[in-house]
Amino acid sequence: MIIAAGLFPLVLVLAAQPAPAPRANLQDPVDTVVRVGRHGLHFVLYRGKAPVTILLEAGGGSDLTSWAEVPRMLAHETGATVVAYDRAGLGGSEPESANSRPDDEIRDLHAALTALKMPRTTILVAHSYGAMLALLNAAQHPENVTGLVLVDPMNTRFIKATGEFIYSTVRKIEHPSNNRERTIVRMVETFPSLIQEVDRLEPDLHQPMVVITAGKAWWGKPEIDSAWRRSHEALAGASEQRRLMVAEGSDHGVPQERPDVIVAAARELLKRQRT
Repeated sequence: MIIAAGLFPLVLVLAAQPAPAPRANLQDPVDTVVRVGRHGLHFVLYRGKAPVTILLEAGGGSDLTSWAEVPRMLAHETGATVVAYDRAGLGGSEPESANSRPDDEIRDLHAALTALKMPRTTILVAHSYGAMLALLNAAQHPENVTGLVLVDPMNTRFIKATGEFIYSTVRKIEHPSNNRERTIVRMVETFPSLIQEVDRLEPDLHQPMVVITAGKAWWGKPEIDSAWRRSHEALAGASEQRRLMVAEGSDHGVPQERPDVIVAAARELLKRQRT
């Protein structure tokens, strides 16, 4: 089921990379659960010395382990505080109420980050479906979110171009039997309203953005793969503050296959902030 893998699961290929920041001497990551309301959210974080938080938003039904080595690499290469977490009902996080919506998830996330005393200046790094949440987060908290790295992102342009196709990729769960399945059902139910809200808000975002697109086709249907790439090109081309980066040799699993591209994109945004 694609949703479990992160679906829902001017073009520049890296030529000259920005000068690297000094590499950090890493301490062991902190693994903790933060209570927000009636549930706990699971976090794994590296505390850095740079006054910036790099927050990782996983795709679809995935938990923080889907980022593989990305958190450690980001912490080592940037010196920023790097935070990965499990959304409610996934991984080590407890479920929210059945009627919880994406706005509630973002509210609880910010409450937890405040409790953890994370630097307020934040770069969001989001994979697939997580990009939709990251765009909503950026629109709601422009005072905190100063840049976005969207990794092979689900987006409203693709959904508009392909109609009901996205819903055909989701396994129907009529009788959810565990927290993860119940969370996926809730995510599917709230997806149409999330599409509408992100479609309304995204064109007005002014934060710098790097859109990373997979270098290899992976949907298995040429017309869908073409729509996927075109949607990323359009998303990146909508503002001079945005650009497209190609993860050559990778399919949708960019965090596992080309983590170096994600690190390079985050470093680019950090360099923009410093200059």
